[in-house]
Amino acid sequence: MSFSPVCGVICQKIRRMSVSGDLENHEEESAEDPVKDKSPVVLTERDLAVFQFIHEQRYVCYNQIEDGFWKERSPDAHACWHRVGKLVNAGYLRKEYSGKQGTDAYFASGAAVEVLKTKGMDGGLHVAEPTPYFDRNISHDLHVNNLRILFREMGLYQWTSERILFEREHAFQRPDAVLTIRGRRIALEFENGLTKGRERYRDLFGYYDHCESYRLLFVIVRGDTRDWLVELDYDARKTWFVDYKKLMKEKEKVIFANKRGEFELSRLL
Repeated sequence: MSFSPVCGVICQKIRRMSVSGDLENHEEESAEDPVKDKSPVVLTERDLAVFQFIHEQRYVCYNQIEDGFWKERSPDAHACWHRVGKLVNAGYLRKEYSGKQGTDAYFASGAAVEVLKTKGMDGGLHVAEPTPYFDRNISHDLHVNNLRILFREMGLYQWTSERILFEREHAFQRPDAVLTIRGRRIALEFENGLTKGRERYRDLFGYYDHCESYRLLFVIVRGDTRDWLVELDYDARKTWFVDYKKLMKEKEKVIFANKRGEFELSRLL
């Protein structure tokens, strides 16, 4: 898909995602149409970082590119929108509309992955192609993307995505991501609401209790964290719970808790 021309005015579109009130697509069109900019694309370090992020996470929405890589720029300058438009039209990024979420998803194209390969940044992953049902778990996936962006803002860059755990490390039972801090591997499980029953969560916690691959388990819940979940059997030295919205708002000051106590995130790290 190419970006539409805009006739002499700035048209800003803010389309709220249908599933999640805390995910918005702030995609904008500026009076300067990227299609009309015929200058050659000279890839920057930021472009490569964007490609790598998308490639490892499978896809992102526009506001995650903006928040993750252009946050310091004034939105009035439309720098992100203009650059993303050029990358789409140059064939490095591919847009695929998700009817389920009501927004475009951005994939790293084969051309982008080839560039990553030349830099040793492709992670050994194949190109993620959008399937007819690519957005089956899109709300969950985009929230996990937000968590990666959040931890990057906290200076924590050693993130292993679920895609890498599955395709490169061939992990059968795997978390949504692994955050590595000073050599310690922390498993992250994001729950987009409590959709599993008690037995499923007992099995999940039992697995992590005996899994020596991870020093800690962070269970990040979007929605109500039920008392019965926190009171289940698990190793309270290892497993900690937090509300997703509080984590996004309070960052390293947020309180993680379990049935035996609570700690500020900065202390757990």
